Amino acid sequence: MSVETIINRIREEAEAEIRTIRAEEACDVGAIRAQAEQKAEDAYNHRIAEGQREIRQLIASQESRTRIEAKRKVREVREEMLRQCFDEVSSYLKTIRTRPEYPSFLEAMITESAKNLGPSDIAVKVHPDDRRLVADSISRINQEGFSLILSEEPINTSGGVICERISDRVVIDNTVEVRFVRLEREMIVAASRILFHGER
Repeated sequence: MSVETIINRIREEAEAEIRTIRAEEACDVGAIRAQAEQKAEDAYNHRIAEGQREIRQLIASQESRTRIEAKRKVREVREEMLRQCFDEVSSYLKTIRTRPEYPSFLEAMITESAKNLGPSDIAVKVHPDDRRLVADSISRINQEGFSLILSEEPINTSGGVICERISDRVVIDNTVEVRFVRLEREMIVAASRILFHGER
């Protein structure tokens, strides 16, 4: 075998080996590229999914905040409406003495107190401006078998009476201020039922 033949064989083997290496490299490069592309696609899909999840969470959070804010505003409006109702009632009570229905209201308060205190001597305390009106009412009520006495002790009130059973000093306060406080809870329930009927 000549040197030239040996060199040619070595060259051929080397070239074959180079082709094999290049083919392997081409396969490796293709595989690496495909793997890289798959990783990139997976990362892209993962980020898109995360983005969609974040958007859904953001929307849900915003909806929740909006609902909470809407409920707060509705509650504030309701509270303001109730406050206005009570302000109007309070204003009415402060001027009740000037109202045409006041004499019958006053007599009703005296009658109610007398019935609750029973057949006994009862002192009726009133505002000085109501003395004449109450004296007339006492005369009518005493005809029904009660024993009411107009007290000399004045009270400071916008209207109404305080009745005291003389024998044991049991007192019924039927002034408008005390009745308002006494009935306030019932008025809140009633006003709420009227104003917000059908709402949850």
